[in-house]
Amino acid sequence: MYTSSALSAPPPPYVPTPTYRSSHHANSIKRKKGISALPLHLIHRILHLTLDQRATPSNFWSDSEEERVRRIWALFRGLRGVNRVFWLVATSILRAMYLESYLSHIKPDYSSDPFPYESSHLDDPSLGDATLDASFRSVYEGRGRETAVFDRYIAVKVGQELRTVESSLSEEGEAVDDIFKRLQPTARIEDLLLTIPSQYIIPSFSSPNPPPRGLPLPQSHLSITLTPTWAQLYLHSHPLSSSRRGSRELVVEVRRIGTLEGTVKRIEDGLDDIQRRLVSWGGRVQ
Repeated sequence: MYTSSALSAPPPPYVPTPTYRSSHHANSIKRKKGISALPLHLIHRILHLTLDQRATPSNFWSDSEEERVRRIWALFRGLRGVNRVFWLVATSILRAMYLESYLSHIKPDYSSDPFPYESSHLDDPSLGDATLDASFRSVYEGRGRETAVFDRYIAVKVGQELRTVESSLSEEGEAVDDIFKRLQPTARIEDLLLTIPSQYIIPSFSSPNPPPRGLPLPQSHLSITLTPTWAQLYLHSHPLSSSRRGSRELVVEVRRIGTLEGTVKRIEDGLDDIQRRLVSWGGRVQ
């Protein structure tokens, strides 16, 4: 049974292009029923059976491992693209399959939470009905930064597994190492910024204009850059979830401490110093 806590955050963005239809045409579409109208637990069962070689046997492959990998690839590249509902359900299946593998790569003394928010668009009753405005809401909304990194890891692993069964000469490359050396700790810190008191950081900034220079800072416009020694907090003119590209400016630079939570505490101390005018905007905190 699907619940928000089981599915956690929504997967990568998918916003169908709205089309203009007459009311008569829209009503006729609403009356049409398809597989997307089934209860979500049944859709999950159907998609999950596509990965079960005993439940859905095939004569195309003789190697069971190759068949397993190619079925996962078909779920990843083919079935997710059927419609909005398939995308969400298939992504939840893939996340459950690769979660343990993802967590096994977390560096010592680092923390991880691929699903920092208890949100799911699968609870939306308008899901899959393209005639309702609510269904045009991007499923990117509410997704944590580390959730996006986890989804990238899944994409990399699915591709690597497919290349491995296709050729024994395939090499894995450095994509996974790059994820856990750079992307995962950065995304984790960006999610942890929401644990800083609201006088310093708030979730978002509800205005079409760039956020003003000053506290509190909207987390939706913040990013982190890490070096071996320093952590830099940047304020962007547009939300990071937006496809728009704008300017960014350094807010504060702090010396890193062993754990990610320790670095976040240093960022909080740096913002407190800015508020008390002990450090200038864009300054460095030793």
